[in-house]
Amino acid sequence: MSYLTLTFLGMLLVAQSCFAIPRPDAESAASHHEFNKDNKLYKATLAAFVKFAVPLGEHYGDILEKVAEDLKNHEEAAKYEVQIKHLEDLAKGSEHLKADCDEKTLLNIVKLKSDLIGANKPSDDAVKPNFIRELFDKDGGKEFVEEFRKNLIEFFDGFDDAFEEYSKDLSEEEKAEHSDFLKWFKAYKEADGAEARFEKF
Repeated sequence: MSYLTLTFLGMLLVAQSCFAIPRPDAESAASHHEFNKDNKLYKATLAAFVKFAVPLGEHYGDILEKVAEDLKNHEEAAKYEVQIKHLEDLAKGSEHLKADCDEKTLLNIVKLKSDLIGANKPSDDAVKPNFIRELFDKDGGKEFVEEFRKNLIEFFDGFDDAFEEYSKDLSEEEKAEHSDFLKWFKAYKEADGAEARFEKF
């Protein structure tokens, strides 16, 4: 499950990297790096991210519910009380990711991301330290990781298309303002494979 924690953290890093587009109307150096929420690339990427992340988050919650149930039914359930409570809380949070707008949905995903930390903390009393991870794999975790990977590649492809469309409309002055971002995108496009692209984010 620690791998899943990292991948969900990675999703947030992807979003944050995509959205950190300088505002052309910024008055100070600090505000120059704030998210420009009116930017069409921001809007398109946020919508795609929400579409990608919410169903996966809900599926993740379903798996965590199964893991919690397995722990409750285990002969050493008393040793996993803290983990069971944490898993149940995470599963509950995963059910309510979708909000009435993409901005609020993103905040819910950020909250879930912060709640994920410690989800795989082993019980000090347990005989098998990796037992929760084993249950996660048994309850559909391996398939979930593959589904996540497939959807992540589709998200990257969609980001490619959105960025290409966005950059077509940039004036020469805007291209100069966004030169670092354009250089980053060129390196990102040249990266070979999903893992390498993920690293670029």
